[in-house]
Amino acid sequence: MDGDLLSEANQGLQRLVWNKKLPFEMKAVRAMPDGFEIEFTMLVDRKTAEDPASYFVNSFIYKYYAVYGSPPVNLEENEIQGVKVSEDGMKVRIVVDNLRENFVHNISLFGVRAKENSYSLVHPTAYYTLNVIPDGEKLKLADLKKTSSAKETTTAAKAKAETAKSTKTTVATSKQQVPDFETIQPILQRNTCFACHAVDKKQIGPSYMEVAKRNYSNERILELIHNPEPQNWPDYPVAMPPMPQVSKEDGLKIAAYINSLNDKSKK
Repeated sequence: MDGDLLSEANQGLQRLVWNKKLPFEMKAVRAMPDGFEIEFTMLVDRKTAEDPASYFVNSFIYKYYAVYGSPPVNLEENEIQGVKVSEDGMKVRIVVDNLRENFVHNISLFGVRAKENSYSLVHPTAYYTLNVIPDGEKLKLADLKKTSSAKETTTAAKAKAETAKSTKTTVATSKQQVPDFETIQPILQRNTCFACHAVDKKQIGPSYMEVAKRNYSNERILELIHNPEPQNWPDYPVAMPPMPQVSKEDGLKIAAYINSLNDKSKK
């Protein structure tokens, strides 16, 4: 089988060799009464670190089955209420809404950069199982940075909508570019798809090559991501939960990649 059809192994050992350079990473993540504190290995760029749009938090839990593994269920987004960067620039407090005990919290910092050379985090996502919400003093809302670069004015939003409308026909008629595995891998990881699926082998759910044989359209696969139909796969005991958090853009990319596997297997 072609090497590009194979997903990376989910098991085994890897050898890491330190190159004597300190990476920009999350050194520690700590639960707080109103959110989380993140400590870094380097000074953060204050502008990006104080922007609530640099952060994304959601929480979920797993179902318990006789077979190993489960897709995330009962998923909810935790709204970022505000951010506070420490005076020394090595820590960030993020205040989030709707903390849930005994739930896994996915904390993503895709927008945070290092002060030096504007490095991005090598690993921008952390998973914290919040067994207990700790007691203690909560940050005052007046002390937080709450202005997000992601919030657009009404005028800007309208202008963006008009631009999208004017290019809609061109985009719809153009041939959709099929992403390769290197492009699609971070999307699959971000949406925890590898917890149940592999490219070429059966896991908790069917392999992507098996799905490709169904000859679904890209739009149909997107529908099934958002609203699965377990009756389509009666041989699998674990039903896939709805995954509305997968964006339309990411879902169509996943679908295009899956359908490309059918063409490759025929060749």
